[in-house]
Amino acid sequence: MSAYPIPEVSRKIMEIKSKLTSLFVEKDVEINAVLAGLLTREPVILVGAPGTAKTMLIETLARMINAKSFTYLLTRFTEPDELFGIIDVKSLREGTYRRITENTIVDAEIVFLDEIFKASSAIRNTLLRILNEKQYVFGSQVIPVNWLGFYTASNEISTDEEDWAFYDRLVIRVFTKYVSDTSLELLIIKGIELDNGIEIPTIMTKEEVIKLQQLTKQRFYNIKNSRELVNKYIEAVVELKSRGIELSDRRKIKALKVASAISIIYGNTEVTLDDLADALRLVAIHSEDDIPKVEEVINKVGLSQLGKLTQEIEMLIQELNNITTRISTTESLQEFKELVKAGKTIIQELQGKLEKLAKSSNPRVQQYIPRIKEAIAGFKKEVQKIMENFYE
Repeated sequence: MSAYPIPEVSRKIMEIKSKLTSLFVEKDVEINAVLAGLLTREPVILVGAPGTAKTMLIETLARMINAKSFTYLLTRFTEPDELFGIIDVKSLREGTYRRITENTIVDAEIVFLDEIFKASSAIRNTLLRILNEKQYVFGSQVIPVNWLGFYTASNEISTDEEDWAFYDRLVIRVFTKYVSDTSLELLIIKGIELDNGIEIPTIMTKEEVIKLQQLTKQRFYNIKNSRELVNKYIEAVVELKSRGIELSDRRKIKALKVASAISIIYGNTEVTLDDLADALRLVAIHSEDDIPKVEEVINKVGLSQLGKLTQEIEMLIQELNNITTRISTTESLQEFKELVKAGKTIIQELQGKLEKLAKSSNPRVQQYIPRIKEAIAGFKKEVQKIMENFYE
């Protein structure tokens, strides 16, 4: 596959990613998802409990590109007028049935609809047409919708059969969680900064976003020329199906488009296997239960060069965090000593991984470096506190 050069505008999306990562704690996957949605113009759904910064993340992105946004919390009582505009009474008197669509979904550049599955079926059917055809149709009105990014959120996915078509159209999916205990201090600091009205810089213009969307299309069209990438992808899709994860034909294609966007987000000059792996993590999942299955497939077919290493790191971080939690509750000096010994063994392994990550040129590894350091620091801090209590 011939690589495309990286234009200067691509560096700006990398800057946005870096800035968002610095503001939102443990939200790397969510940030990748919302940026991939921006570059592909494919709908995104963030699934998770209230208070996981979903709204703030989208609003911050809108400010970084100086985009006109429309945010709305949906309920079963939400009326079409609230989303698509009120009926134009003057036109109605003249015999024309139309809506006034200013300051609605129809003319917004960034759309965020919270609690998407609580909307009426009539509203979801209208949204489905907007997503499919990029047009709003009402009576004789046919209005192109020119949003740059379309985002939705829900506390849980719908199990209603009539929602399957709509859910399938939400191409990019993320299951978001609360921040882990080891990141609480950083969460508090960043949360106070955001609540205090920290200055959010405008990093890209809307015109530059459109240029990146065009570049994403170019890379997407070029994927067919890479036999290695296509063959690996087919192998992964077949393996997913064998594990009960069957993608619709639409999603099989959209995943490649998302991979093209992710390659730009990470500053690659062409779509890599790692980009494709990240795309499957966002597109192939139907429910949260699918996440480990997708990861197993990625590792089995060798889709990610970092798959095994990052899997080991995740496991070690989790083990160290569990030990840290147990240390904080132990009342036995003997158990404390055993836990400290086990923790030090894990830290040695993590420090070895840290050395490997530091030598890697892959930008994906950067997110693990602060997490490893944070887990080690949290362990040492808890050990020091308990020692002071034991030996007072």
